[in-house]
Amino acid sequence: TVYVDPPTTVTSVGDTFSVNITISNVIDLAGWEFKLYYLSSNLNGTNIVEGPFLGGSTYFDIINFTDNHNSTHGLAWVTCALLGPGPGVNGNGTLAVVTFNATHVGTSDLSLVDTWLSDSEPIPHIALSGIVYVLPHDVAITDLTLYKTIVGQGFLLPMNVTIENQGNFTETFDVTTYANDTIIETKTVTLENTTSTTLIFTWNTTGFAKGNYTISVNTTQVPFETDTDDNILIDGMVLVGVPCDVTGSTPGMPDGVCNMRDIGYMCIHFGTTPSSPNWDPNCDVTGPTPRTPDGLVNMRDIGEACSNFGNRGL
Repeated sequence: TVYVDPPTTVTSVGDTFSVNITISNVIDLAGWEFKLYYLSSNLNGTNIVEGPFLGGSTYFDIINFTDNHNSTHGLAWVTCALLGPGPGVNGNGTLAVVTFNATHVGTSDLSLVDTWLSDSEPIPHIALSGIVYVLPHDVAITDLTLYKTIVGQGFLLPMNVTIENQGNFTETFDVTTYANDTIIETKTVTLENTTSTTLIFTWNTTGFAKGNYTISVNTTQVPFETDTDDNILIDGMVLVGVPCDVTGSTPGMPDGVCNMRDIGYMCIHFGTTPSSPNWDPNCDVTGPTPRTPDGLVNMRDIGEACSNFGNRGL
């Protein structure tokens, strides 16, 4: 039997790999030849060397090695023979080693055909082909959730970012959140293939001017990643305003001051949580906190509003 070894290769775009053309259970082998076809849309052939099986003095010739045998396939066509008198070789071993570079995601057969084994006469045998799977590297941002849309200057805004490894290899990469073009925070994450995780980022708005900010998140591109459209996600607008001015950006009420309208609005939402039908996270001006990680409008929030009563911000 002459065969491609390993019979199945799993690799990724950009990787270089080799397969052996191997012989087993042969008696008195003095010469061999094979053709190996592969899809040039997925693989580039880079090198062929003689294996050690015949040993001694040999004639080794690469008859044709091209990625452009035809419009779809490349070809490795190789022959080898022992020189001089003497018996052939028995047993098992490597005839040749063929090296490829994986260029595009997909599947390619390694079709081993037109094989010839001989001593003084052709040796009956079977030939077994192989297959190569070129799998992708691909990470994606699948969700960006902001805790609220209004945050007072100097307060914290938590946000959840869900990322997914949609490829077939473990990846390590950076995830960065932005307020407009200013970096909020960067985290490095390692994800196994086909898994996801949610990261918590916190924007400290101290030093940021009042106004609307676009919140976005992106990931670094992992090596040989081609699907990069989902490496960035833009969530929308957040208003950095006067602390506790929870109604300041409400249409028709652009007052820009913490006043009784804000305290009254917070009183209406007193005791609410994210599961409440009238939940408004903007009223939870001090949270979430370690004691109330899921959010709660309570006296801490109203007390903060009272402390900022009349405040028009910086």
